[in-house]
Amino acid sequence: MLPLAPVRAQQRSVTLAEAIDLAVRADPTVVQAEGSARNAGASVRSAWGSFLPTVSSGVSYGKSFSQLPSRTDPITGEVITGGATSGSLGLQASASIPIFTGFSRGAQLSAARAGVTAADADLADARARSGLAVSNQFILVLETADRLRALEDAIRRAEEKFAIATAKLATRAGTISDSLTAVVDLTRARTSVLNQQRTLTEAEATLARLIGMEGRVSAVRDTSLFQTAALPDTTSLLAEALSQSPAVVRAEARFRSARANVGIYRANYWPSITLSGTTSMSGSSQSSYDLLNARSFNVGLRWDLFNGFRRERDLIQANANRDLAESQAADTRRAVGASLTTWLAALRTAEQRIALTTQGLEAARANARVQTERYRLGTIGITELNQAQDALNVAESDAINARYDYLRARAQIEAILGRRL
Repeated sequence: MLPLAPVRAQQRSVTLAEAIDLAVRADPTVVQAEGSARNAGASVRSAWGSFLPTVSSGVSYGKSFSQLPSRTDPITGEVITGGATSGSLGLQASASIPIFTGFSRGAQLSAARAGVTAADADLADARARSGLAVSNQFILVLETADRLRALEDAIRRAEEKFAIATAKLATRAGTISDSLTAVVDLTRARTSVLNQQRTLTEAEATLARLIGMEGRVSAVRDTSLFQTAALPDTTSLLAEALSQSPAVVRAEARFRSARANVGIYRANYWPSITLSGTTSMSGSSQSSYDLLNARSFNVGLRWDLFNGFRRERDLIQANANRDLAESQAADTRRAVGASLTTWLAALRTAEQRIALTTQGLEAARANARVQTERYRLGTIGITELNQAQDALNVAESDAINARYDYLRARAQIEAILGRRL
């Protein structure tokens, strides 16, 4: 029998809180959501800016050249050359402000504010999804390591069984069949360990990628992770999820934005009034650049009376988008409620399974020890011992499943609520 290659020592390890923090920084989806949140904030400033006047200014300077034939002054008789050069200088400033826009500015500001709320909710949802992904991967690393330890325990039991069968064969108290069966079981256990080591390597490499590192990263086992949390009643958790869940907040913000867009398109039926003013100063070299000032003030009204039914088309589309956003917001609330109810049931079921599988595991361990001694004494055959050890393997797997199903259900609930339990 060839000895197993030892598992490579892990150079780096992280706790769950550290993994979530690192994943949020490294996740491209979160980075994109942060950029969208900044853009949404800029849109609000731009919407406020539409209530302020626009101001522009300019400066111009130029020279002109003319080539005319020389001529004689009829009075003095002096010869005047035809070439002439002149310069010009101009300064201008203008300002305009919309006085009335058919309420479109208020609608644009409402849409921009709803966009900020939606962008913030998108960011919170992206962080929650990133935290859920890295939490599930962190849990998978811990679970794989636990299964590896359980398989290593199975190897020790198989080695003990092989040693007993070999000793009994030497004293003719056992059969060659028992020894061969023990060899097969030991080989199978070693193969399972090798496969589990490969699975652990893959899980740790994936965890490293999620948190922005290279190579392998192991998960730090914290006993507080497996402590059952005292949750509020289902009604209060459901009310919190329906009001504060990032998915619900995002859907409702998109509905408000779509409703504000309807107001923007309705503004096209109203006239717009704009007040503008201009002041300019100009001079030329012929007047020694003495600047002459000119001012103007204008009030303009623009009213599109008919534009080929484009306003009606845009308004119908905006109303359809608003109705769709309202329906999606309602469906999101129902989906969040159903998902929370499902995962709460899974959490409570896993909590009960933990207690039951723990008792079953202790009983299976005690039974395996008793059956091993009985096989050593020759009161049972290897078949009965294999049944006891197989039952122990199943009990260990069930206990691991229960523990990590509880952790996964809790991670899902935290992602729905957008906070840690």
